[in-house]
Amino acid sequence: MVKLEQVNQKSSRLKMAQFRVLTPEEVSQVMKVSLKTVYRWIAAGKLGASQVGYKTYRIFEEDLVLFMRKSRIRRRK
Repeated sequence: MVKLEQVNQKSSRLKMAQFRVLTPEEVSQVMKVSLKTVYRWIAAGKLGASQVGYKTYRIFEEDLVLFMRKSRIRRRK
């Protein structure tokens, strides 16, 4: 018999595998900004990131896309 807890852990792992994980350096290259700018966005809470070490961060690709959508400029009519 499979416990509900085990099922939730497996489905969580599957969801996590769908997203690419980026380093701040990769984000700076994609966005064509300095590494310092990426760290500023993280510190300000504008760009979601996970701290995986003392000064080591990782950014889900989904968080980068969300950041870009929130920063989008809308045309005036």
